[in-house]
Amino acid sequence: PTDAAAQYRIHKAMLQQCQFGRPPKYWVLKGFHSVRLAEMFAAYPDARLVWLHRDPVQVAASRTMMMADILEGIVGPVDLKAAARTHLELTRASIANTMSNPLVDDPRILHVRYTDFLADPVGTVGRYYQFCGRTLTVAAQTAMRDYLAHNKGDRHGKFRYSTTLLTDIGEDLGALHKEFRPFRERFGVEIETRD
Repeated sequence: PTDAAAQYRIHKAMLQQCQFGRPPKYWVLKGFHSVRLAEMFAAYPDARLVWLHRDPVQVAASRTMMMADILEGIVGPVDLKAAARTHLELTRASIANTMSNPLVDDPRILHVRYTDFLADPVGTVGRYYQFCGRTLTVAAQTAMRDYLAHNKGDRHGKFRYSTTLLTDIGEDLGALHKEFRPFRERFGVEIETRD
């Protein structure tokens, strides 16, 4: 579980098995590869990565509620204050990794602000295709726009969270914004206000 290189070797073998005997195609991987970029690029040297950047304060609050919702369905009631502390620390570790990782500026990575993606998801996908040297067809763009128009994100209910989760555990939002300022400045991420 702690050997990222071995995990990617197994992962690559699995994808090769799935691809065997079939026409070539692009694989799209979703996940948290940013904390092990060296191992990912060693396994997939021709990979291209899109990396979304969002206000870390919102990330900590959102991931707290997202994981609490998931865990509550599995194990029952969740201590939200303990969860908020855990996810704030995980967010801090992720930001520290982002700021110190020598591969963060690798030319195979396209950095995208979360707010830009929300404002124009199809345009952002087009920008990524261009970054990869591919063409996003008009038919694909039309299909994406149609899907987005007919499948609103809140069609099964609104996902709600609040940064008060962080103030409830004694954190000062102003201090957190100051703590994460270098990250926000590096990637052009503005402070989000949702509450």
